[in-house]
Amino acid sequence: MTSPILNPTSLLARVFAIPSLELLFNLPARMLSQDIFADPISTEPPPSQIPRRHDHPVPRLGVSSSSGPIQTNKFYGNFYLGRQTSPTYLHPYSVAWPRGSGVAGSWGLAISHVEARQRVFGPTKPQTGGAAYFINPIGIHSVCISAQELGPDTMLTTEHPTDMSVRVSLRPNVHAVPAVQFPLVQGSAFITAIFTGARPLIQTGVFFRAVTRATHGPKPNVTKYKLHLEDGAIWLLYAHHIGGPALDLRVLNNGLAQATAPFHGTIQVAKLPMDGDQREAEAIYDMSVGAYATGVTISGTARGICGTYTFIFHKSGIHSSPLIMFALPHHVESFDFATSARLTGLRLQTTTKGVATVVVADSWTMVEPEMPVEMGFLPWSPTLKRSVGQLSPARREFIRSIAHAEVSQDMDRQTNLDSMYFSGKVTYCGVFVAELMANFGAGSGKVRGDLARYP
Repeated sequence: MTSPILNPTSLLARVFAIPSLELLFNLPARMLSQDIFADPISTEPPPSQIPRRHDHPVPRLGVSSSSGPIQTNKFYGNFYLGRQTSPTYLHPYSVAWPRGSGVAGSWGLAISHVEARQRVFGPTKPQTGGAAYFINPIGIHSVCISAQELGPDTMLTTEHPTDMSVRVSLRPNVHAVPAVQFPLVQGSAFITAIFTGARPLIQTGVFFRAVTRATHGPKPNVTKYKLHLEDGAIWLLYAHHIGGPALDLRVLNNGLAQATAPFHGTIQVAKLPMDGDQREAEAIYDMSVGAYATGVTISGTARGICGTYTFIFHKSGIHSSPLIMFALPHHVESFDFATSARLTGLRLQTTTKGVATVVVADSWTMVEPEMPVEMGFLPWSPTLKRSVGQLSPARREFIRSIAHAEVSQDMDRQTNLDSMYFSGKVTYCGVFVAELMANFGAGSGKVRGDLARYP
């Protein structure tokens, strides 16, 4: 280069504000090794005023006794609640245990994916012009992975529950070893089933239009099938055998394909997008088949207003295959440069989280350059990027009076409604009201006495 560049071009869009960039690149090296998620905020027991009990009103249906305490409000909760048959949302796929019901009558795990065009919208509100609500259909069992050994005595158990993953096992009966196991991780690009000698069944409640087998598999010891369904969708099925014969499916009718022999290995199912380049999507699936995630480790660092956090996926299967996972829009918006470079054109709609995009990577790193680290209990101003300051005594008393009225309700009745959604809302509101009382009534003995009467 013989002449200087006097002015920068405008081809690259601004990613971070300049002060944030300077902060990001001037972080001391020692800060990058400190994981803000490594230590809990507190390990102290609850205050003595809060009673404790050692049982729970909800039974541990099929939960491994070695799992320890089960976290609430997790994506896999439907596997141990009620009849264990409600959907579990992984985004973009959902899975459910039909328990012998539905069109297919499967005892395996049913896989579903809902396109945006399948949503049903409620009446339009005249004030806003928007729909009052929308519904994603459930009960569409596009592909079911099951085993010939499973039937009316099948038992579903869950093991190794974490924040973003769980393993589901289907046993022929309570005393049997699992016929098939499913490592489920949020964002999985494949739904993976692990077989150790059971005979696979592939079922559908949508019906097969055609089932074709590829002449040559994408990788050694991998057999590939295309499942063309009557709704126009195409699902890919890959079988990686690690012992014994390859998966050989015999189509018995338009809802059932059965393996001709017991199978040892993994069966993976993925859907081709109905919009977009299906050839590119198929090539991505072919490239990464055999690898699957079994869990996620989260780590993060923070310094000032800039923070980063990383998902490290626990990978199993064919380790030479690159891992692919679906990222949600809020992940993609925060990806660092290296992770953004691993994005692909393979995208699928989710139910409520927007369009998910496949990332070819064993880990993701997200950057939040402008965290509101000074946010406290008082109202926060996004414009000023700070709390509004002290509230006047009159406003504090007004808030306290409202909180007192709210906390005086019968919380037990309010949190046992016929809607899990609104029951949860009331529960969280009760916790928030208690926080209000503590903050705005801490100096009042009357308020403390009133609060003590409401658990």
